[in-house]
Amino acid sequence: MTTQLRAGFTALLFFSASALALAQAGPAPAEDATPAPMASAAPSPSASPTAPPTPPYNRLAFREVGPAVAGGRVTSVVGVANDPKLYYLGTAGGGVWKTINGGATWTPLFDKQSVSSIGAVAIDPRNHNVVWVGTGETNPRNDVSWGDGLYKSTDGGKTWTNVGLVATRAIASIVIDPRNPDTVIVGALGDVFADSPERGVYRTTDGGRTWAKTLFVGPQSGVSELVASPSQPDVLYAGICSSSAGRGRSLRAAMPTGSGNRPTTGTPGRG
Repeated sequence: MTTQLRAGFTALLFFSASALALAQAGPAPAEDATPAPMASAAPSPSASPTAPPTPPYNRLAFREVGPAVAGGRVTSVVGVANDPKLYYLGTAGGGVWKTINGGATWTPLFDKQSVSSIGAVAIDPRNHNVVWVGTGETNPRNDVSWGDGLYKSTDGGKTWTNVGLVATRAIASIVIDPRNPDTVIVGALGDVFADSPERGVYRTTDGGRTWAKTLFVGPQSGVSELVASPSQPDVLYAGICSSSAGRGRSLRAAMPTGSGNRPTTGTPGRG
């Protein structure tokens, strides 16, 4: 009897302890009925943007084409639109050179002349055998050499004739009228070491036989650059510089060419 009471008492304690543990643990959490979100599909790779084409001139690289040593400083280079292999160039102390093969070889053209300092070269746009050369370097410096006027060749540089403007000493630019090659306008810097009336803009209408001065700013002010409008050859722009002192830069414009109209004046950077 005692053994049965002990067994019953032990069973009661076990059930009591189990009930107490369940009461302290609380109810079991209900299972979440919400379905788990599905993993999003990986985005498809977008096409890479097409690289813009490389500008054609970015692929160009400069290389020396001469003339070597004997040429010295190059002061002028000129070519023609319809012959990519023909070029003339002028040098500070080496005369005039010509290439007909795009610079592979060069021929000196001015060895028989009394001067070798060149300021400007121009080719007749209608007849490439007609070449004009202005002598006297126009880069003022301590050892600049002067020239003796303007030269003209009608046989591609084989022979030359001095056609005037001897006293200008330094010629910066030559403009040939594309409508009439006998009309040529020359910009002369003049003596870079002294005042002189022999500077400014000169014009010929008879191929260089006679000249008229159409612009003269003053004895210290010469033409550093002269250009014509490509679409309106009667419109000219002349850069003016005080050559003896390196001061007083300005810009002059005239239209029409040689009409006698007073040039308009402006200073770059000042309106």
